[in-house]
This record gives sequence, structure tokens and C-alpha cells, in this order.
Amino acid sequence: MTCGYAQNPIWSDGTAFTIAERVLEFNLLRPAKFGITKKDEISAHPLAFFVMPHAFYKRRWTAFELWDRKFMLSSRHGLYYPHLALRLNRRLNFGFSELVPLDAPVPHNIALQNEVILSHYLKEPTRCTLDNILLTGKLGFKYGFKLNSDSTPLIYQSILYRETAVLVPGLVWYAGVGIDGNLNFMFNYFADIDFYSYGFIKDWSIEGKLGIMGYRGEHLSAFGGLKLAYSTIPGRNRFLIFPIFDVSYRINTNRKTKHGTDLFNKDIFKHDNSLDRTDEYYEGEEKRETLKDSLNRY
Repeated sequence: MTCGYAQNPIWSDGTAFTIAERVLEFNLLRPAKFGITKKDEISAHPLAFFVMPHAFYKRRWTAFELWDRKFMLSSRHGLYYPHLALRLNRRLNFGFSELVPLDAPVPHNIALQNEVILSHYLKEPTRCTLDNILLTGKLGFKYGFKLNSDSTPLIYQSILYRETAVLVPGLVWYAGVGIDGNLNFMFNYFADIDFYSYGFIKDWSIEGKLGIMGYRGEHLSAFGGLKLAYSTIPGRNRFLIFPIFDVSYRINTNRKTKHGTDLFNKDIFKHDNSLDRTDEYYEGEEKRETLKDSLNRY
């Protein structure tokens, strides 16, 4: 029996997947992403970059089997320089003026972030069945490097506190788990929970989010949901819950078109969701694409 479900892919955010090669994804609030190879992606927000210079690189290292189960291992690395963003917050007063004095110096610090990501399906997707829960675990840390003698003004508010605590400078390490899957042929769901610790275990916070992602056509997708956070901030506790959303638009920069139509009818959203992405898999995929090119020229 031949099946061919047009299921939507599990997104690469928070999982070991990387975005497809030569695909450019623009997001309204999240960083834009570009697949430079089948295993590598780079990301940065095109507008926020000018307020807080940053860049991230993600690498899919290997797919392997352990105890007869398939896993995919990736890592993500980045740098960001928050000096301009902190100065803007002090000047425009985003609601933290009572916590950050207007005359407080804004230091020149650089923050480094590294994380390892491991994903595993409870049940591998096939051509005749949808994805059945992708489990992902991650472990990472952030560390700030002080470039001058000024002290960093902390923002004592959940989520933002851990970002300024890094710049004391100090260490923030974190660990988390997430679940992603398909509800049906139009919608995916996602949920995760992360634990952040400042120093070793001095202060900590727990953050989580859940939501639903929908796809329209081969270019447009969007998601909506909730984010929750609880922090043991010095001298006070903070609990936050607020809505989250984003809109994405994808462009396949490597697509071969004729009169605006894809010759191979290749939908950029319908890429393979399998964890079986070994080097042999990619070599076979390249051979198939080469054969398609030859047949098209003929």
C-alpha cells in the first residue's frame, strides 16, 4: 500500500532538527534562520540585531541508535552584546526605572551561550502515520565576560533577571525537556519546561510554554500559546504568565522554478521528519536530486 500524508514538519526551534538547506525563515519576533547546509543553520533577528548584536549557530552532529532507539544530537552556540539594549531601556523607560537607576552605568559585557540538544521519537513517523511525540532534552549554560569595571544593573523581574544576572558577570546553567507532535494535517503542538540556575544553585527559575502551530500553504506558519515563569529573585518571588505568538514566512532560495512554479513540486514544509539522517541518507538524497536535475534537462 502506498501512503503519502502531507504532514507538517516538527519545527527546529528547541529540537535537534535544523532548518532545511538553503531555506530562509523570517519570524516576526524570533530570530530569522537560514540553513547553510543540511546539517547547519545560522540565526539572528534582522531588526533586534541593531539593538542587541547577536548571532547563533546550530549544528546537527549525528543520528545514532542506542538500546534499539534512534536519537539525534545537535548543539547550538551564540554570542550577544546587550550594551545598546540596556542603554535603550534606561533611556526609554520600559517599566524598570524603579529597578535600574537612570544614572547607573551601562557596562560593556559580552555573553556566551552554548547548549547540547538530544531528540528522540516515542514512535517514528512513516509515510502512513503522523509523528507521535518527539521528546527533546537540552543542557546548556550562559556566561558573561566583563569588558570594563562598571557593574551591571540587574533587572529584578522574572525572565529578564537571568539575562542581566549573566552580565554580573556570572554563570547561568539550564536544563529542559520538550514535547512536539502533530495534532492533524494542519496543526502541530508543543510544550516544554526549563530550569535555570544562577551561579551554581543560588537563585533559580522555572519557565515553560505550550501552544499550537498552524501552517497555511508552503510558506506561511504561525503559533500561539502561553508562557509561564516562576523565579526566586533576591528578596522577592516573581510569577508571570503571558501569551506568546509569532508568524513565520519561509523562502526556499535553492528552488528551481519555471514561470514561478516548482519543477519538482517540492513543498518546503513537507521535509523529512525522520531522525534517521545519517551521512548515507544525505548522500542518497543528493544523488536523487542530481538525477532529477538530469531528467529535467533531458
